[in-house]
Amino acid sequence: MTDLAAVLFDMDGTLVESESMWHEAEIRTMEHFGCSWTEADRDISVGGPFERVVEYMSDKIGNDPGHVAREMVTEIETMMATRKLPIQPGVVELYRQVVAADIPTALVSNSWRVLMNLVLESVDLRFDVTIAGDEVSVPKPDPRPYVKACEMLNVSPVDCVVLEDSNTGVASATAAGCAVVAVPGVNTIESAPRRLVVSSLVEVDLADLRMLVDS
Repeated sequence: MTDLAAVLFDMDGTLVESESMWHEAEIRTMEHFGCSWTEADRDISVGGPFERVVEYMSDKIGNDPGHVAREMVTEIETMMATRKLPIQPGVVELYRQVVAADIPTALVSNSWRVLMNLVLESVDLRFDVTIAGDEVSVPKPDPRPYVKACEMLNVSPVDCVVLEDSNTGVASATAAGCAVVAVPGVNTIESAPRRLVVSSLVEVDLADLRMLVDS
């Protein structure tokens, strides 16, 4: 039986319910430039990375990406610094099971470090490794963020489980060679080998994670 070497958590939408905050920041940014932001636009942008979303927005607006990015950064940083960030259902219970079993953990996000630090300050959870989107050469959906986390933990990706909520993150984790527990938010995520799709992490325990890496 394969041992579970580490559990790697995504942040936005998986660890904390921040996707609605991102959506609000996108709406406000577009309104600042006199444009609208639809549910279809949200579906395209969920999971990032930030640069892709800004490029998409600037194309719709017809404005400089740098200008759009600065407005978006101001909006999301203000929200995360001044609002409560609810932890997603089942996260704390699963995290405690993993830590009690002395299994290493990582937090891996496309959000930049200043936002990750704001989240870490608001939750009572600590990770052995944290990797922000501005600390890798290429963000998700590229596998590099999860590959880097595994390297820092000195574990093989094939023996790890990633917890994700978007197709962008699932693609990154799968390409890295990790097993995945997907909790779809906005996106539809299909089941696949070494991928468990659930409606909430309440449905998942440590035994499920161990079975997933052994499948």
